[in-house]
Amino acid sequence: MRLMGVFFALSMALLFTAIFTLGFLRRGPWSSVLAFFLIVFLASWAGSLWLSPAGPAFYGIYWVPIVGVALLFALLLAGSVTRRHPPQVETISAVKRQEKIVRSMFDAFFWTLLIGFAIAIILGYIIERPAA
Repeated sequence: MRLMGVFFALSMALLFTAIFTLGFLRRGPWSSVLAFFLIVFLASWAGSLWLSPAGPAFYGIYWVPIVGVALLFALLLAGSVTRRHPPQVETISAVKRQEKIVRSMFDAFFWTLLIGFAIAIILGYIIERPAA
């Protein structure tokens, strides 16, 4: 049954990644389909472990938390992209330095998020919860 939950989280992550990257042309702040997919997949997997079951069961999997978390994170990632404004009077080196700082902040956030989701997933399997 846990394997079906992982499979369903994987399929929802693939679906929302396809919708947002191909349909809306949004890939999040990293401009990478793989990064978008990984975050949506790990978030929906962790959500399936930590949120209480809701909605009808499909092959023994309560799908509402998985779909809800996957949609929420896909929307957050798609909406986190800012428009690039042309530089005002700044020099090109100052603009590049600022872009490098922003890129390193997003990279640190990306790895922190992935590690946090991995810890949440591991703890979701370790910690015993009463049956609903």
